[in-house]
Formats: sequence, structure tokens, C-alpha cells
Amino acid sequence: MSNDRVMIVGAGVGGLTAAVALKRAGREIAVFERAPQLLELGAGFAIQSNAVTALRQIGLGEEFEANGAVLENFAHRTWSGKLLASWPTGNIAQNLGAPILGVSRPNVQHILSQALDPGDFRFGHELTELDQDDSGVTVRFANGAEERGAMLIGADGSNSTVRTRFDETRRRYSGYTTWLALSNLASPEPDTHTQWYGEHSIFGAHAVGGGKTYWYASKTAPEGEHEEDTKRNLLALFGDWHEVVPAFIEATDQIPRSDIYDLDRRDAWGSGRVTLVGDAAHPMVPALGQGACQAIEDGVVLARCVSADGDPVSALRTYEAKRIARTAPIVKRARAQGKLMQGDNTVMRLARDLSFRLAPTGQVLKSFQKVLTYPDA
Repeated sequence: MSNDRVMIVGAGVGGLTAAVALKRAGREIAVFERAPQLLELGAGFAIQSNAVTALRQIGLGEEFEANGAVLENFAHRTWSGKLLASWPTGNIAQNLGAPILGVSRPNVQHILSQALDPGDFRFGHELTELDQDDSGVTVRFANGAEERGAMLIGADGSNSTVRTRFDETRRRYSGYTTWLALSNLASPEPDTHTQWYGEHSIFGAHAVGGGKTYWYASKTAPEGEHEEDTKRNLLALFGDWHEVVPAFIEATDQIPRSDIYDLDRRDAWGSGRVTLVGDAAHPMVPALGQGACQAIEDGVVLARCVSADGDPVSALRTYEAKRIARTAPIVKRARAQGKLMQGDNTVMRLARDLSFRLAPTGQVLKSFQKVLTYPDA
């Protein structure tokens, strides 16, 4: 084992970004994934300007920009299709010198994994134990394997196994559940991200390139609610909405559902030679579209801190201080925004719709530009 070896648990967006950034900074890396192979699953998201800037720092910006759909506008509509507001978010991209891209999650995972070597991955490894001492970290897996490295990065999602080893803070259920999917139906407005709003519910969609559209839906629901037929359920909820909404649902086969959680700010994400990235560190509701973007930022900043400080413990605490200061306000803002957008009562629905109609566009763009500005550029 190299004294520089960094072990990463989880091969999602945050884990893969961290792996690429660390490897390109000259570190030996090993990515441990419990699945038997790299599963290019999931639907999509928007890589916003801050994440594009971060990806450029590790030499992947051009590849992502060539494979995504450039989004120039964000439109807000009532459930029936009436336009509430349209924000020219391309102005933010122009100010920051980095586009907002609609991408499919499988494509993101493919690009990131191709920047690594096959030997960097260990599949079929489910973490069961970890121990650390002054010289490194030892991890054990359900398959009987044991590995050791200089540091361990938990990138294993919102319900992180690594996090629970030293942080017992429970996730907070947001009060709503979501469906995320890729449709083969092309977006009628390929440069526009659109959201439609109803009672207790939202539907959104944007292009991701290749003639596909990423769409998502949410509704206020009890935690763990079960449904027998997802598509039938969604058509019952959204079938009488603006005609493009049920059309996207009809044109989709796989529609996974997930309850949404977040976590309040904590003063540390790890201990000693262990830390977290992405949803493992700071799960957030999707109202600002920053979950995956912040995971990308995490991976790039982590590699920079590790490269700048020869002491692993000091490097990880510096990383945490930077990233907690950046992500905690975004988690808090996303929580408030998500609650407002769900429209769970008449007052909130009225406030939501009026905010879209009356908010000065320039003020809105200025506010969002602060979030979309990568602080370590």
C-alpha cells in the first residue's frame, strides 16, 4: 500500500469526482462499490455553472459541455400551463463564463468512470467495519476483504454507512417524495428548464441531450408510502395537467421513487483520517438543483486540500471547514424553497405564485448567481 492511498466508499457522482480529482493530483486511489459493477443508473440533473467551473479544474469541462444540453431559461408555470415567470438564467452563465447544462446521470457516471482505470475499482465491496490509527485507516467488507489506506472518504449517499460510524445525527424527512426519470420524448423547449406547480405537487423537466428529457415530480406524502403501479399513480396525479406533463410520463418506462431527506449543519463531517463528500456529508432537498453540483465541488476541493497539506488529518479538517461554510446555507435555503414550492396550503400557494409573478427578474438572477458562483475558482 502506498502511503498516499485514498480509499473512497461509493461510486456515485461525488465519489467518482473525488477519485478523478485525487488521481489527477497524483494520489493513488481505490473506489469501493457494493454493487457488482458500475451501474450507470439514475435519471438526470442540471450541472450548473459552479459545477461546470469545478469540472474544468480537473480537465473534464469540455467533455461535459459537449455531451449536455445548454439551458438558457427557467420557466415557471401553473399546473395547467399558464406562464408565471421566465428567468433568463443564461445571463448568469454568461456572467460566470460557464454554462448551465442538462445532463443524464448515466452519462455523467460514464464520463467520470472513463477518466479512471479499471484497476481503480473494487466492486462487490460492502463496508462493514472501519478502524483508524496514527498511520492509516483499515476497512473490512462483507465479502471478507480487508484494505488499508492513508484516508477514507465516505461517498455512499444520503443514508451513508460511513457517516453513521461517527455521526448519529438522523436525517430529516422533508415531507415529500419524488419520482425521477428519463423520457425518450424530446423536450418541446430544449433550452428551457420548466416547472409546473399544483396543490402539494410539482412537475419539472429539461433536456439532457441525445433527444432525451429528464423529468421529475414530487408530492407531499407520508414517509415510506407504498404504491402498486407507479405510472398509473402518476397519471392519476398529473393526467389533467398541461398536456406535455402526462406525455412525458406516458413516454417513460422506468420511474423510480425516493423519499427526500436532508440534514442540519454539523460542525464536522468526519474524524481523524475519515471524511465525507456529497449526499453522505450534506443531503439536501432538490429545490435549488444543487445536490449533485455540491458533490462535484466537494470532490475537487477535497483533492486541492489534500494536495496542499501533507498532514491527512489537517487536510481533511481544512476541507470540511471550507465545504461546511459553503453547503450549510444552501441546505437551509433549499429546505425553505422546497417547502414553499410544494404549496401545501392556500396561503403558501398564493405566496409561491405571487413570488414568481412579482419578483424582479434582475434581483432573482443576482440571488441565484451567488449560489452558482464556484468559490474556489
